[in-house]
Amino acid sequence: MKKYFLLFAVCVLPLRISSQGFIVFGNRVSADGLDAPVLDTDCVSRLAGPTYLAQAYVGFAPDILTPLGSLTPFRTGEYAGYIASRNLEIPGTGIDDLVYVQIRAWEANAGSTYEEAVSGGARHGFSNIVPVWTQLPPGPGNSLVGLQSFCLVPEPSSGALALLAAVSFGVGLWRRRMFSIR
Repeated sequence: MKKYFLLFAVCVLPLRISSQGFIVFGNRVSADGLDAPVLDTDCVSRLAGPTYLAQAYVGFAPDILTPLGSLTPFRTGEYAGYIASRNLEIPGTGIDDLVYVQIRAWEANAGSTYEEAVSGGARHGFSNIVPVWTQLPPGPGNSLVGLQSFCLVPEPSSGALALLAAVSFGVGLWRRRMFSIR
């Protein structure tokens, strides 16, 4: 009997202690009723293939999210708009820890991070922030129930940027004249 207890203590207990909490990262999980495709700037066409990337942004508070996990390309065909669901380990968590998750997507040729894509003016977008309770393996993880579809934001055209610059310059001149008269 002592042999079996020792075997249990050596093999099973360390797994339980070293396990990280995890969630199911994906935007389509039929069993949970989750169906939130990511759409292009027209809000109709679904993102497809490695031309677009997605990544999880996770945090213990909804206003402090950091990128976690690998970059995920979008699926194609009838599953366009979706990323392949997978388990995502959340460092520093165990069972029933509350984390906040957001999906961010962008054009792959604009950079290897969401921030690079945004600063480069590429099409990009992000989901609503979803609270999720972590689980421990080997049990089933919780998915992003409550996630909503979202559209990418288009990069501004050079004409729009020039117009914005002209309007800003005009407003600056107007204010200067108004306040220098007095």
